[in-house]
Amino acid sequence: MKKVLMIIMVLSILCGITLIADGQKEKGAEKIVIKLGHDNNVQTPGHKAFLEFKKIVEEESQGQIEVQVFPGGQLGSVQDMFEQARRGDIQMSVTATTLFTQTIPEFAIWDSFYMFDDATHAHRVLDGKAGIELMKPLESMNLVGLGYMEIGFRNFSNRKNPIMKPEDVKGLKIRGWGPIQIAAWESVGCVLTSLSWSEVFTSLQQNLIDGQECATSSFYYAKFYEAQKYWSLTKHVYTNWLWYANKDFMDGLSAEHRSLIEEAAKKTIRLDRELIAASEKEILDKLPGLGIEVNEVPLEARRAMGEIMNGAVKNQIVEKCGIDIYNFVMAEIEAERK
Repeated sequence: MKKVLMIIMVLSILCGITLIADGQKEKGAEKIVIKLGHDNNVQTPGHKAFLEFKKIVEEESQGQIEVQVFPGGQLGSVQDMFEQARRGDIQMSVTATTLFTQTIPEFAIWDSFYMFDDATHAHRVLDGKAGIELMKPLESMNLVGLGYMEIGFRNFSNRKNPIMKPEDVKGLKIRGWGPIQIAAWESVGCVLTSLSWSEVFTSLQQNLIDGQECATSSFYYAKFYEAQKYWSLTKHVYTNWLWYANKDFMDGLSAEHRSLIEEAAKKTIRLDRELIAASEKEILDKLPGLGIEVNEVPLEARRAMGEIMNGAVKNQIVEKCGIDIYNFVMAEIEAERK
């Protein structure tokens, strides 16, 4: 009996030592830190969404994961942050795919015109087979895609007339800034003048150009409404904002932590899209009071313009992304039309 009691006491002591050791190990475990850099300012929907990501991850991991968000290009340019994420100096960043078509030529497919009828159409495609497939090239660069946030649609402003059909842009002088963009707008009769973004406002004021194309938020915050009369919702190009992470970092996480981060990313992307939509509506509601005539462009007219413009740039895009990617993505876009 004494031997049995002695064995029980020894086992109890050993178990206690083990539990203390495990507790100390857990208590002293190194916190996982995610450094996330982006180039948007702190007032943008994207940054606000990332703050929510930080909150979700830190709360759901019970403090085991810390998210540090660096906005406004604090860590460098988008190219700088891309390289930092590849090396693992930071764990995450985000960029418009159009800025990386030289590095990842497959991304050129997203530079096509009039791909999507509306934002929900774009979301279905990007969240579906096409979007997932187009994130795969990241893996060869030690990166993985987390999903597509958004900057939104580019639209068309000018001082002469609202755009309702393809013929309405003929003869308008607008800013040109890249081979694909120039070829596309020349195909519908625009006259392109090469200008940097910083030169656009003055050129509009002095009537050196008649109009330009950009995101609604850019039109508003650049105060182009002071030199333009019409804002036509052509929705000719949709700009995504691809969120990616260092592959080694993601692969090194526990299954639980990886799942937590990926689910938090999905919630963040949904929030970003909701905030973008709300911001767009708010700005569009303000523009009439600033003397701007806002008009929707009929879907049929947009598709007609898209057929002409994509016909003019298809070869340039296929040259970069390849015919297989081009055909696959275009088929998915058609399949997701409602």
